[in-house]
Amino acid sequence: MRRVPYGPVRDGWKLTNFSLGLTYNDTELPDGTMISYWQEGPYYDFTAAEIEELEAATATLHAMCIEAGDWMVKQCPRHTVQGRRDGYFAAVCSPESCFLAKIGIPEYTHEQIIRTWFDGDADTWTHYDKDPDMRTPMQTPDFSPSVYGRFDLWYNGAGSTPKLLEFNAQTPTSLVESAVIQWHWMDQVGVTQHPWRQWNSIHERLIGWEAADGEPANPGAWRRNIDKLREARTWLPEKPKIFFAYETSERTGEDRMNVAYLMATAEEAGYPVELIAMSQIGWDVAGDRVVFVPEPGREDKAQPIDIIFMLYPWEWFWQEEGGRGFFRNMADPSKRGTVWIEPPYKAALLGNKAILPVLWKLFGDDPERGKYLLPSHFAESSSAREMTSYAKKPVWGREGGSVTLVRDGVTISENPTEYGADGRFIVQELCELPSFDGLEGTVHPVIGSWLVDGEAAGMGIREGLGTDGLVTKDRCYFVPHTIEADA
Repeated sequence: MRRVPYGPVRDGWKLTNFSLGLTYNDTELPDGTMISYWQEGPYYDFTAAEIEELEAATATLHAMCIEAGDWMVKQCPRHTVQGRRDGYFAAVCSPESCFLAKIGIPEYTHEQIIRTWFDGDADTWTHYDKDPDMRTPMQTPDFSPSVYGRFDLWYNGAGSTPKLLEFNAQTPTSLVESAVIQWHWMDQVGVTQHPWRQWNSIHERLIGWEAADGEPANPGAWRRNIDKLREARTWLPEKPKIFFAYETSERTGEDRMNVAYLMATAEEAGYPVELIAMSQIGWDVAGDRVVFVPEPGREDKAQPIDIIFMLYPWEWFWQEEGGRGFFRNMADPSKRGTVWIEPPYKAALLGNKAILPVLWKLFGDDPERGKYLLPSHFAESSSAREMTSYAKKPVWGREGGSVTLVRDGVTISENPTEYGADGRFIVQELCELPSFDGLEGTVHPVIGSWLVDGEAAGMGIREGLGTDGLVTKDRCYFVPHTIEADA
């Protein structure tokens, strides 16, 4: 792993990137200075062996996270039939008795978090049909599609071991630049002739590819997931419409373009699609279901939503007015409720920082799997109080918000935001990002390792500058990569 500081600079690269979807390149710093989010010229180069190490780490971490999700579910009383006997709104969970309650997840969401986690597992769910005491019996197993996610990893090349910093399981962005922009950059600059050239099969894994050399075709994440969903929900048409929703208050356009890219891949996979705003998601009282309302006040034009991808945090969604209705709709025993991608378990079980101490608890002593982890504990624990060098992170936080780095008892970086206002934090052993020489000073890269349908799919690299860059924030740069470049 090396940083090449003086790579080729393409003529008209900003316009090229813009035409490919990077419409949010210009980033304004707090002092009003404008910088380029995409770094043209520098790039990171890896050996094939290093890529294999990152790919193996990604696959192992994903398997560990699935086991950690199982553990978290079992800490909720509602994971058993007995825990749900008193009905949907019964109070059976508390911070003392339930892990989900401990980390601040409203109890009314727990049953659907657990159901979507186990969806597709016949042995887990079919017996609920036969329980006469259930007020709302479950039907045969449903299916809750999950398309993508991203691990953020510390890595410093050959001789080092990738370390998990966090898992953005529900709403990862930087997808356009990872899947599309850096791929075209590599084709245009031609700095490597290695057969792999770049670790990047994100696009192909989303849409699939045709059979070659007698090998079976890969149908891609969209087709695999929708096919499984149609097996569970037989009334869906062969090509059901998928809505894609984003939050319009995000001013840079990054959310819109990431959602638009995912929508384009679903359309290329063969499905009808529509891009909508989060504010256009409504509730049909008479039909008791989720609908798309194209114009304010025109509920007469509303369309039912069977499937929707939402780039919006579940931890915001379930605190908002109307959240109970959406979760009750998910629990419709006829299974005609709206299917949400990503499902709520992606935020509740995998995509918050509470999974880090759970992973350490389960695998910290495992020499093969624990090597990819950093010691992590809930901030109120005695183990946390004994640490002198650590990263303190809010359980519910994004883009480095409210992350504090402490080295030998001295704070070296902090980023105060509204995240962590609920007082829920974890601490993770300090592992400062690697340092490389950049044109303006020392830069610190973090590896974004992508998963598509649970499989390692590629990499994007973000880097920050100087001490401020030790925590990856929204203003950090994106830098492309190659495998065994000639330069």
